[in-house]
Amino acid sequence: MSIIISHVVALSNNNVIGVDNKLPWNLKTDLKHFKNYTTDKILLMGRKTFESIGKPLPNRINYVVSTTMSEIEGAEVFKSTQDALDAANKKCANDSNYNEIVIIGGGYLFRDTLGITNKLVLTNVDCDIDGDVFYPDINLNDWQERNSENFSKDAENDYDFTVKVLERI
Repeated sequence: MSIIISHVVALSNNNVIGVDNKLPWNLKTDLKHFKNYTTDKILLMGRKTFESIGKPLPNRINYVVSTTMSEIEGAEVFKSTQDALDAANKKCANDSNYNEIVIIGGGYLFRDTLGITNKLVLTNVDCDIDGDVFYPDINLNDWQERNSENFSKDAENDYDFTVKVLERI
């Protein structure tokens, strides 16, 4: 069984994924989707993403890449993206309950791992917004859409958005 390496990310029309270490919108439905998708998987995140969440996410293995933090209760800390990926791959190889490594941010982790990613779970938020963290440009010719679901702006969601699942061709 091959290991899936995925990006799970919400991005605006202009590829913004964050501002001031926060999500630039409130999309309750997408947060539920994120929780459902990532539960019982290995999560890989950078220090700032971890700090924006504030705690290890329950019912998931939390791997944090940081050169400044050395210990987090409920999570494992790695000095490099490669060290974290090696540990996650080893966990998948040794434990049949795990077959997906989910990268959840931030911008540099998405950039550094785009070349080895074989699945994208993108929440395309229908807005152009100012931000300071961006998702890298992707060549959609390298990807095939497997699934797409549209959601409308309402009391719990600031914008219309679409959740798309793409697999590398």
